[in-house]
Amino acid sequence: MSLDAVRNEIREIDERIIDLVAERQRLAARIARLKQESGLPIRDDEQRRVVLDRVFTYAVKNQIDPVAVRKIFEILIEMNEEQQRECAGDGDLP
Repeated sequence: MSLDAVRNEIREIDERIIDLVAERQRLAARIARLKQESGLPIRDDEQRRVVLDRVFTYAVKNQIDPVAVRKIFEILIEMNEEQQRECAGDGDLP
């Protein structure tokens, strides 16, 4: 397999990752609505801990750097919290 072919495969994976992040963001908007209806705060430290522990363990199981994976998910969680703040602030919830 050529270098270009492998790079193309990586590009396709990158695009799938971005699609999944976008889907995660859409779900964050739905969570914002549900939290708002229930009077819950956007930040949920217990849920954050559960997610970060789960992805750390899954990364270990898949033999990839769990610390790096945890950092990626910290960023994803921050993105989702920001999405929830934006949705809660503008009143235009999906």
